[in-house]
Amino acid sequence: MGYISEKNMIGRLSSGFGKFKLLTSFTIFVLMIAVSPTLLTAGDNGPCLECHTKPDKLKVSEKAKIDPVTAEIKVASMLIDEAAFKASAHGGQDFFCIDCHPDLDGVDLTEGHKPNLKPVDCITFCHDDPAEEYLNSTHVKLMKQNNKDVPTCKDCHAGLTYHYTPLGEKSPRDVPRGTDPLHRKLTIESCGSCHRDYFDSYRNNAHGQVTALGHTTTDVPVCFDCHGKHKILNSSEPESKVGKDKILETCGKCHANANASFVKHVEHPQIKNVGYYKTLFAALKNARNNPEGLKKVIKNPQTILCIVFVMYIGILAFTFSSFGLHSLLTWLATVRDEFKRKGHADEEQH
Repeated sequence: MGYISEKNMIGRLSSGFGKFKLLTSFTIFVLMIAVSPTLLTAGDNGPCLECHTKPDKLKVSEKAKIDPVTAEIKVASMLIDEAAFKASAHGGQDFFCIDCHPDLDGVDLTEGHKPNLKPVDCITFCHDDPAEEYLNSTHVKLMKQNNKDVPTCKDCHAGLTYHYTPLGEKSPRDVPRGTDPLHRKLTIESCGSCHRDYFDSYRNNAHGQVTALGHTTTDVPVCFDCHGKHKILNSSEPESKVGKDKILETCGKCHANANASFVKHVEHPQIKNVGYYKTLFAALKNARNNPEGLKKVIKNPQTILCIVFVMYIGILAFTFSSFGLHSLLTWLATVRDEFKRKGHADEEQH
């Protein structure tokens, strides 16, 4: 009997401990909700999209906005294309409207929520590090030295936005992700709008020829994959991604077997640049007065590549022209023989 009583006691204690654990877990859950009510709403864009995707639920579908940096005035649409937003860089699972805009939970919205909103400063809010890298880059410093207008964030990012709101305005909110093929394609065009010579020479290499066919996935490098996104440096600088100290690492991200010989590949061939051929002829013309200049040009891998290209085109031109001339002469010989046979046939009839 004593054994049975002891067993019952242990069972009761275990049951009581289980109930205590359940009660404790429930209490902690209730406290978490009470202390932080935003836990239920912080990750939910539903209430915002419920109104901003339906024109009939908005009091005003467009508003005039003033850029806090440039003071530019433009009309912005209050409507959101939900599909485009979710596909954009800002529409991920871990990004929510209230990350940039104030949380309006518990706010009186009878008169709208404009008084509760403030201009969104992308740099201060999230992108201060890339902005600092960009503004301190050699890219920006050289532009300032040459008195050229330095592109702002919007010139590249908002300019790359391929989605248009129902009002026809480009929306920085819907800027595509860096891995988006169309984003990568438009990046090439954006860089090429200033660096035309490099754009043309890029189109002459294997990477550029593939992208010209429309294949701009992450398997094919575009400008920023090699040169960097914000910290763009001259190739002569040690930290440059295409400098001699890091180019092997840069190429090795795609080409696992890249070695010292591999990175000697000319990524921006000048084979179709008439200006480079003029430089070659000028160096040859001034060889006596400037022999060092000629040596420098001859040692340049671009020169070897151009010579090989000219020889290749010459061989093709000679081959096809010879083939064409041979075909033409063969045809003429056939026509001549036909006339001779016809002449003999007429003589035999007479």
